[in-house]
Amino acid sequence: MNSDSSTANQPTGGHDVVVVAVDGSDQARHALDRALEEARAHDFSIRLVGAYPVIGVGDPGLEMRFTDAVMKENAENLAEARQVAEAAGLPVEAVEAAGDAAKAVVEQSGEAALVVMGKRGRGGALRGRLGSVSAAVAAHAKCPVIIVPEAAEAKHTERHLGAGDLALEADGPVKAEKVDFSGRVVVGLDALGSRNPALAQAMEYAQEHGKPLALVSVNGALSGTPEWFQDEFNQARYFQEADRKLTEISDEIAAEHPELTVEHHIFVGRPGRILTNATRSADLVVVGSRGIGGFRGLLLGSVSQAVLDNASGPVMVVPSRRA
Repeated sequence: MNSDSSTANQPTGGHDVVVVAVDGSDQARHALDRALEEARAHDFSIRLVGAYPVIGVGDPGLEMRFTDAVMKENAENLAEARQVAEAAGLPVEAVEAAGDAAKAVVEQSGEAALVVMGKRGRGGALRGRLGSVSAAVAAHAKCPVIIVPEAAEAKHTERHLGAGDLALEADGPVKAEKVDFSGRVVVGLDALGSRNPALAQAMEYAQEHGKPLALVSVNGALSGTPEWFQDEFNQARYFQEADRKLTEISDEIAAEHPELTVEHHIFVGRPGRILTNATRSADLVVVGSRGIGGFRGLLLGSVSQAVLDNASGPVMVVPSRRA
């Protein structure tokens, strides 16, 4: 792996770095814009990572021509992205990597505070150089990863929830898709509660960006039961218990961070579907890479995978820190 650093605008180094994956696609450019915003908010530097494929076809001449072509294209993409970062007045460096793009980004994540990348990369002959690796990076990165949606207008895509997906409020249930999270940082909480690493990261993000924090609890166990069973027994009991726990967490946060506005929402339905719907309006949805019920060895937990696959807004995946 080769590194090419700007001499006029040296990066700060250490973990004060935002890593952004570059491949020349519109999605990568959109991700770079988001990375620049994050770097400005934290006074961090930018590290551009561009990877090019390596082939083995048994013809040295053909392999060399291919390698020269993809290296040239990769260098051009990095140069274009560098110009954008330098124009924004941020310290920037570029890293060129031969081979697997996911591996290259994950390696850089060990020295970063944040990774930002597009949900999908470019198509054509080099299809998948970013698109096929975003989930792998989210699963294995050593720091939080923000996955940027396919296009800004995707926020307006209609996503219909099931009839059993409800938001529970003090005055009764409402359709989950009616809940508006505009301007908020949404974090999905599981049985770990306040010990969930995603909560700490969501709190930090909300504070630094001056956004309200919305805690979301979803009971997925009831989503397949008859409505009369939910209405007459479990729904009310779940609401009371979830409200008690989330109120305790909210009070703890308010005591430590009185400047942070905190609210909580309780749902019955499928967690992945509820949080995916939240991406339509939220400034950011934060999930853990694996939840309390995850199995060792899985790339991502079922909820985080579902959200990444279907999100229409930016999603932050936080490492689970599980061995």
